[in-house]
Amino acid sequence: MRLAMIAPMHREHTNGAARSSRIAIVGGGVAGCAAAILLRAQGHEVTLFEAVADPQPVGAGLLLQPTGQAILQRLGLLDAVLAHGAPVQRLFGDNARGRTVLHLDYGRFAPGCFGLGIQRGTLFGLLWRRMAAAGTTVRLSTAVTGFSQDGQGVTLTGADGAALGRFDALVLANGSFSTLRAGMRARQSQAPFPWGALWAVLPAPTDFKAVELRQRFRSAREMVGLMPVGRALDAPADAPRGVNFFWSLPLADVPAWQAAGLAAWKARVEALMPQCAPLLASITAPEQLRVARYADVWMARWHDGRVLAIGDAAHGMSPQLGQGANMALIDAWVLAHCVRTASSPAGVAWHDAFARWSDERRAHLRFYQRSSVALTPLFQSHGRLAPWLRDLFFGRPGQWSWVHRHSVAALAGLKTGWLAGRIDLARYDPPPAAA
Repeated sequence: MRLAMIAPMHREHTNGAARSSRIAIVGGGVAGCAAAILLRAQGHEVTLFEAVADPQPVGAGLLLQPTGQAILQRLGLLDAVLAHGAPVQRLFGDNARGRTVLHLDYGRFAPGCFGLGIQRGTLFGLLWRRMAAAGTTVRLSTAVTGFSQDGQGVTLTGADGAALGRFDALVLANGSFSTLRAGMRARQSQAPFPWGALWAVLPAPTDFKAVELRQRFRSAREMVGLMPVGRALDAPADAPRGVNFFWSLPLADVPAWQAAGLAAWKARVEALMPQCAPLLASITAPEQLRVARYADVWMARWHDGRVLAIGDAAHGMSPQLGQGANMALIDAWVLAHCVRTASSPAGVAWHDAFARWSDERRAHLRFYQRSSVALTPLFQSHGRLAPWLRDLFFGRPGQWSWVHRHSVAALAGLKTGWLAGRIDLARYDPPPAAA
């Protein structure tokens, strides 16, 4: 299924007398890069600030949902992503006793619909290259530590109060643990999750089923998962394909995990899912596993005058629904729409553009934030009741047509309400260029 896909993006045609704006973006992840690409296409001067000297993706692999794929098509990057990634036809999970906990089939939802497993570095690299080619000014090793704004612009400051420039607008895209977000005059909260995960991309065994995201659970205390993620960026077409491996654990247990050694941990993983043994053989040092941390970020609104938060900086959530990259891409696409519609020969009415973004994104983001909070204890917790209810209601009842349809719609990133409401990405497409 293709969600209202269009031809690859070209530089937009705007009103000839429209004034270009100077826009600062903090953070070079999925949200920041996509926003930079789209705003440059409208002719704006974009400067992206990144605190590190050599930006690297955070995490191992991710699952691109149909909504995220649709935005990549609009960016002209989907073909490259498909060439590197691995189609995921279904999600299957069972418990330690072999009882099916979830079985979500994209094809049953809509013919041709699928998720796409991809190495995070591949998506990051493709976006970064497109952003640089678009003419974005990139300032590496430059940490933005504060900002101030007035009716005419936003002034950025760095370490020791160093002036970093004045801009017409500021977009915060620097992740769930952003400290700049606190400078926005909007009610907000950030609650770190007590649970995290160990992640790694490992060479796929020859008998690995490269069509599904496979998970196994012991209550909600232990969870292991395997997902095909294709090949690394610039790797030869015949290069070994990767498998995204993840293991759930409380962050408080990380020191004990490190102290116990790999052998004890591998025995624990294999006891839960024996088919992990060939993958684990390739792990010879703890450094091969990245510890992922998450936070639940809530904001009453995502704009404050000439400042807007997008991506995880605006709405970070647990990875249970696999929506981080998809929400970031949609955020950027809607941002481009709101800036376009708030533009005039006099320039961009930034307060109006950003306020409209909050209105446009509210229903979609609130649904996924609430769903994430509700689902997380079913898969990562020490509780007994939550996983028991999960096993009872997600297995056989989850295959009922109505339940399955709504479940996959949620997984695909489409829903804006519990029982009704779907996001319409085509609504945010630019108008066709005049002949």
